[in-house]
Amino acid sequence: MEHLTQQIKSLEESLLQRHTRADQAMLRQLLHDEFEEPGASGNMVNKSEAIDWLLREDDNIQWSLSDFQIRCLSDEIVLATYRAHKTDLSTRATKHSLRSSLWMNTGDRWVLRFHQGTNLAK
Repeated sequence: MEHLTQQIKSLEESLLQRHTRADQAMLRQLLHDEFEEPGASGNMVNKSEAIDWLLREDDNIQWSLSDFQIRCLSDEIVLATYRAHKTDLSTRATKHSLRSSLWMNTGDRWVLRFHQGTNLAK
């Protein structure tokens, strides 16, 4: 279980890194073809919309995570939960959110099938 926790945590951390968020090919590998995420607008965001958004993200943003945990829902599906910390490097302001992700094992790799974040007041 510890190995799987580290593997999924590493995948989540890679999605928070600017070099991954700016690499369309890498994002296409990490996100499931049927990826979904409820957006801040209340609309569901699909894979191509999520990739477009990530590619446009401000370079002055730095992400980190804490309190990472996984729960195995089946042999092929893992639920990851954690706190994300988004720092604007120009202002040093940090926003925090609770995150949950569903990762699916496709046989040769883990891919992100669903993601949701809820902003915290502090």
